[in-house]
Amino acid sequence: MPDSDRHGSFPPIQIDGLPMKVVHRSDQLLVIEDRPWFIGIVMMGMTLVFVFGSMTLVSAGEVLGGLMMLLIGGGVPLLIAALMVRRVRLTFDRGQGLVTRTSRSVRSLTRQDYALDRLEIAQLGISTDSEGTTYRTELRLTAPLETVPFTTYYTNGRRPEQMVQAVNDWLTTPEARPAADVPVGIR
Repeated sequence: MPDSDRHGSFPPIQIDGLPMKVVHRSDQLLVIEDRPWFIGIVMMGMTLVFVFGSMTLVSAGEVLGGLMMLLIGGGVPLLIAALMVRRVRLTFDRGQGLVTRTSRSVRSLTRQDYALDRLEIAQLGISTDSEGTTYRTELRLTAPLETVPFTTYYTNGRRPEQMVQAVNDWLTTPEARPAADVPVGIR
């Protein structure tokens, strides 16, 4: 099947391995997602290092030191991962007229729905401090005026800007009508 039939008028985007990406794009649906896998891998690596260290201490006869290292050294990275690693998905659905922000972590799942007609534009949130400038994708809603961040954190790089562009391109592309709605003489 040609890509244009499968994905509407948009070409498919394959950006595997990056935490923030467009998952699906068609005339009716746009899904963008942030999976901070890198921090999760780092936290799991730290946990494994401390678990290995604690096993080494226990095997050398230092049971109390090994247990302390296991609880503190292994527990803290797991706790940080449970609190900080959060998969966030924004779904823009023309069929239902909704923008849905879903946030999932080890501890919780939250879902917020917004009317699609409230979405004015996606914008780039900018934070500047002594270490430089960082960015995040934000949605500007109207009636009442509200800003909804895609992620809770700011990051460097171009990914937030690319997500803003993807959302704004999708918003400004007219909805494709099904072939049955097109007058016979125009086909």
